[in-house]
Parts: sequence; C-alpha cells; structure tokens
Amino acid sequence: MSQYDVQLSNITKRFGDVVAVDDLSLEIEQGEFLTLLGPSGCGKTTTLRCIAGFETPTEGDVHIRDQRVNTVPPFERDTSMVFQSYALFPHMTVGENVAFGLERQGLPDSHATDGGTVTRSGGLREALGGLIDRHGREEIDARVANVLELVEMPGYEDRAISELSGGQQQRVALARAIVTEPAVLLLDEPLGALDLKLRKSMQVELKNLQEDLGVTFVYVTHDQEEALTMSDQIAVMNDGQIEQLGTATEIYEQPETEFVADFIGETNLVRGSYRETDDSAVIATDGLEFAVSRDTEATDADDASFAIRPEKIRLGADAQGQDNEFQGEVVDEIYKGNLGKFVVRLENGHQLTVDMQIRDQGVYRSTGETIRVGWSRENAVVLTR
Repeated sequence: MSQYDVQLSNITKRFGDVVAVDDLSLEIEQGEFLTLLGPSGCGKTTTLRCIAGFETPTEGDVHIRDQRVNTVPPFERDTSMVFQSYALFPHMTVGENVAFGLERQGLPDSHATDGGTVTRSGGLREALGGLIDRHGREEIDARVANVLELVEMPGYEDRAISELSGGQQQRVALARAIVTEPAVLLLDEPLGALDLKLRKSMQVELKNLQEDLGVTFVYVTHDQEEALTMSDQIAVMNDGQIEQLGTATEIYEQPETEFVADFIGETNLVRGSYRETDDSAVIATDGLEFAVSRDTEATDADDASFAIRPEKIRLGADAQGQDNEFQGEVVDEIYKGNLGKFVVRLENGHQLTVDMQIRDQGVYRSTGETIRVGWSRENAVVLTR
C-alpha cells in the first residue's frame, strides 16, 4: 500500500470557460494534517470537492489509498466531510445526527472488543473499536457514545441541535464525520461561523484530535493564522495552482514567490535589480542598495525582489552594524500596547513597515522622528514573481 492517503495527479477542473483548478498535483501522507490555503476563488474548495467526489476532474486522476476514485460516488469513498455550515439535521437529536452515516453506510456483523473504553491516544479504530460484540442498534449506539466522548460531549445523545452552541454543533459535525472511520477527513472552513475566541480555541482542539486519531486531515481555509497554527503541511494556492507547499515555518520564513510572501502574514516587498558581489548579493532600487543572500533563481538581474518581515527590522541603536542600515523618518505609528507598528520612509522615498516590541517604559517612537533602521541580509528573502 502507498504511504499516501491522497494523490492528485495533474488535476484540472473547468466550469465552462473558467479553469478553477489548473494541472494540480499533490501527495498527502497518511496521518498528515494538510491545509489548502488561499484567497477566495483560488481553487481550494474545488480541489477538496474533487477529493470528496462532489466534483469530477475534467482531466487528471484522484487516488485514495491506491484506489482511483474519479468515478466513485462520494458515499463509496473512504472519506468524510465537515462543511462550513455543519449541515446538521435540525429535526434529529445529536445521537441521531452522529449515527446517520453509520446507518447509511451499514455496519460489519461484529466488532471485536476489549470493553469499550475510549482513550485519548492511539488510532481511530482503536478508539472506536473497543466495543462489546454487538449487532445493529446496540452497536451503533455504542459507537455514537464512544465518539461523543472523544469530542468531549458525553451524554449529549438526546439533545436537540437547537439547544447547542456553535462550538458544540461543530463538535457534533466532527463526531458524525469520524464515527464512520474514514481514511481521510475533509474539512471545508469548518470554523468560519465561530466567533474569534472560540475559533482560536477550536483550532487547538482540532489539531489535538487529529493527532490523537492519526487520521489524515485535508483542511480548507483562507485564514493564514489558522493554517500556521494547525498544519503539518500547507499548500498555498493561487489561480488554481499550488504556489508553494511546505511546513508553516517554511511558508512564513522562506516564501518562494511574491504572492506567498504577501499573502502569508505581513511583509515589505522591495523590487529592483539583482547583482552579485564578492561575498553576497544586492538588490538596487532608486539609489539604494539592499544586501541579500545569493540566490540561484534570481537570473533576471533587472527584475528581482526581496521580502523582509516587519518584525525582522530593527530600529535605533539595534539597527547599528546590520548588513542593511539606513536612515529614515517615522511617518506613521500605531500603538498596540505591547507592540509598536511604524511606517518608516527611507531617504529614497521607499516606505517600510516595522514592528517593535515595547519592552521598557518610555521606549517608543513618534511621527516625524529621524531614526536608523536595519536588518540582516539573511532575513531578506529573494523572491520570484
């Protein structure tokens, strides 16, 4: 068996003249939490729907655990899906909602058991499979009870959906999806309807649940912080293609394109002419030269750029001795308590956004102040377009 739970090979999906997904290939390892991240219209949800079977690729192949599933309907694929709206049945109780997939799927004749105790470690089948030998309704009820305990909602079987909070409804949707023991769980912006505080809490809970279950998660979001918080791998999408695939650290610290650098977090982009020096390289623009590390991809000397994150730039005495050191003027500032956000205009007119941690009383910068700014060449990432 392949080490991959999902393989997309040269997937293209067209809706008339619109190309939603454009020759996309992707391999998702067993037990991985992979996030498809990008702006609205980039193709991430269409890609997820191709995996789920709600869309059929115009070209290319979808494999789930070595099975080509292009023409296999959604209910026959080894996947489950959690929607942004949760899609719970309001006329059913919590228990009936969770049991729905099992009843539609049908159950094996028996489950081997060790007493039915739920644990917060081990695989999904171990967590749900520890049941007394049962058949039919009794077995369904036992599995529903086990999975509700797994999502920290024990004893909620008889509750009405209307009696639940948003976070509880989200847990019920998760329980309904995982109770069928899928190879792959697909999640389409499932936290989008929650308030900010609950969303942040559920991010941690989702990641912990995924690690406990060992199930492959494919998660769709446009929220960069959400992706950075939860993912083992992030596929940043743009115009139906993957711009970059990597870990959260790789995506943030070493973006490969201007789109990725600009979309993930906040950054300063500087364009100019690239040339190599004896020991490194520079990008020159409007009378200033910025020291950067050498980059084998920067082949077009007149059309280069680099990105520098606001928190990587130093101000005042901290800027002295850096590879890049310039004089500038503070033209705007925002006080955030523990953080100061400044816009500094360099002598050539270029403006940089700088974040400064406010560690000591009375240490702050004001609009109109002349100040030194600086950063290391290693923190300036040379980009492709």
